[in-house]
Amino acid sequence: MSCAICGETQDHVPCPRSGCVNSAAPATEAEPLLVRVMELTDLPTAVAMHKTQLPTGFFVELGERFLSRYYRTFLTSPAAVALVADVGGETAGYLVGCTDESAHRRHVLQLERWNLTMIGVSSLLARPALTAHFVRTRAQRYLRQLRHAGAAPSPDPAPTETSVRTGMLNHIAVDTQYRGAGIGATLVRSFVEIARTHGTGRLQLYTARDKEKTQRFYERLGWTGHEPLTDVDGRQWVPFSLELS
Repeated sequence: MSCAICGETQDHVPCPRSGCVNSAAPATEAEPLLVRVMELTDLPTAVAMHKTQLPTGFFVELGERFLSRYYRTFLTSPAAVALVADVGGETAGYLVGCTDESAHRRHVLQLERWNLTMIGVSSLLARPALTAHFVRTRAQRYLRQLRHAGAAPSPDPAPTETSVRTGMLNHIAVDTQYRGAGIGATLVRSFVEIARTHGTGRLQLYTARDKEKTQRFYERLGWTGHEPLTDVDGRQWVPFSLELS
C-alpha cells in the first residue's frame, strides 16, 4: 500500500503529516502492531511513559506540565516526527525526533520559548535545590538562547555541497510488558524512513554510556557509535549516527 502524501510503499509509516499508518509488523500473533502519528490526546500517556522509562534528566525534574509542553513541540513543529505504537488499542511505545534539528530548534525558540520558559520558571520557584543547580549549570546558556531567539530571524544559510541536513532521534520508550516484541526497532525504522523521505542526510542520537544493551540495539539497526561526551551534569553519553545519503 502506498501513501498518498509521500508515495512510499512496503512496511512504511509515511510523512508525519499524513494520516496513514503501518500495521505490517506484528507485536504478537494475536495482536498486530499499529504505528501511527502521535496526537494531543497521547501526550499524557507519553509523559507518564517518559517519567517511568526515562526517569533521569533535567526536564523530568521540572515536572509533568513542562514535559507535556515540551512534547507538544514535536506535534507543532514542521520538522518534527512523533509516532505512537499501539498493540490491541493500547499504547505500547512512542518515538519523537526531528528530520532537521536546526529547523526544529528554531521553531521551539521562536514559537514555544515563552510557554516553556513560564512553566519552567514556575517549576523552579517551587524547587529551590533544582533552581540552584540550574543557575550553576544552565542559566547562562538558556539566557543566550532566549536573547538570540528574540532577535529578528535571519534567513537560513544557503546549502553547500558539503552541508548535510541532520535530524535527531530525541526520545523512544517502550512499555516493559512489550519489550522484546520488536516494537522499538519498528519505531526506529519508521522514523528513519520518514527522515529519508524528507531529505535528511544524517540522523543522530545519544545513549547513556552505561546502557550497553541499548547501544547494541542501535548497532544492530545500523547506527555507528562514537566517542563518549560529558554533559553539564557530569553524565556521559555515547553519540550515535546513521548516514542516510
